[in-house]
Amino acid sequence: MVANGRIANHFLGMICGIFFAAAFSGAVFAQDSVRRGQQLWSQKAGCPFCHGWAGDGHGDEHADGAAANIRETILTRDQIQEVIKCGRPGSSMPRFDKFAYTDRRCFGMTAEELGKDVPSEPPAPLQIFEVDAIADYVAAKLKDAGPVTKEECLEFFGGVGAACDKYPPKG
Repeated sequence: MVANGRIANHFLGMICGIFFAAAFSGAVFAQDSVRRGQQLWSQKAGCPFCHGWAGDGHGDEHADGAAANIRETILTRDQIQEVIKCGRPGSSMPRFDKFAYTDRRCFGMTAEELGKDVPSEPPAPLQIFEVDAIADYVAAKLKDAGPVTKEECLEFFGGVGAACDKYPPKG
């Protein structure tokens, strides 16, 4: 009977260890996805050109100035993902899924139905895992982030940048 108790305890310990490892690896994977999403946001997708590095809608002076302030969005992570994939019909937000509007995957519509309102194609389309990473980054770091802080600026730019002095400290 004692042996069965030891086996049961050993088995229970293994199960707990497996669940802990799975939870830990999921958290690490989520962190990696957010980190990768920031890189894609900044580089491949070029989001800061329109939305600003901080997602506050203050993009490049040559952008059309109509980008959303993502820090104030009410969209869920899945809705953010859909906007990245599909763009916004009738706006300057491009679609990053190269197959968007070839079928009804985007807002249940096709390019023929949208006509001139089909979102433009970006210079570099994204793979679905890249769209997911950007959506993870936006949902984790930009959505509901409040006013931009100096610490956030320094983190984004790798701890350097006199331009970060214009932002207030985290308070």
